[in-house]
Amino acid sequence: MSRRNLLILGTAAIAAAVLFFFDPATAGFYPPCLFRAFLGMQCPGCGSLRAVHQVLHGNLAAAWALNKPLLIALPLAAGAALFTFLRNPKDSPTT
Repeated sequence: MSRRNLLILGTAAIAAAVLFFFDPATAGFYPPCLFRAFLGMQCPGCGSLRAVHQVLHGNLAAAWALNKPLLIALPLAAGAALFTFLRNPKDSPTT
């Protein structure tokens, strides 16, 4: 695995650990939604941090209530990331 991939995986692991241990609903250091701050409406991503926090704790019903599209997209994104990281560069076609 390349250094770049290890750096990305390490960063993602640290971000997941922070999100696991610090609830976005109560911790004050998460950034506010700029869309909501300026327009006063929820954006499509509103509830994403709270939903991922719930997924990390195994509470899929609460995550579904917070952000349905994210919960559908997470397995797809995980599969795409896994495919990208495990892909062997020798197998890619040469042009």
